[in-house]
Amino acid sequence: MVVLSAVEWVSVESGLFAAAAYREGTRQLYLQFRDGKIYRYFECPVSVYQEFLTAESKGRYFSQHIRNRFRHELIYRSGNGNPSESLEQQLSNSVLLAEARAAQKRDAAHAAGVQD
Repeated sequence: MVVLSAVEWVSVESGLFAAAAYREGTRQLYLQFRDGKIYRYFECPVSVYQEFLTAESKGRYFSQHIRNRFRHELIYRSGNGNPSESLEQQLSNSVLLAEARAAQKRDAAHAAGVQD
């Protein structure tokens, strides 16, 4: 699965952020910071993504409505990690890991239900 083709990055005017993307099927918000880091936020409503894009201050909106409100993970750090691994590969690996974790949770919930 190629993650970069699964999301459409939107450039934003901000001193803190460079771009944003959203995957509706998984309710995941992606934010790219100016320093090159990309974070993924889980179980994020599309309304938060839409409001972020239209916010006058992206940094203020992020602080008030996103930071510390959604589970998140750093999925790309510019200049760190394996230099031969592309951003596309890192994002793909991150999505595969998240899908594997979700499958493990479903299996555990199913097993707990079967044992009851």
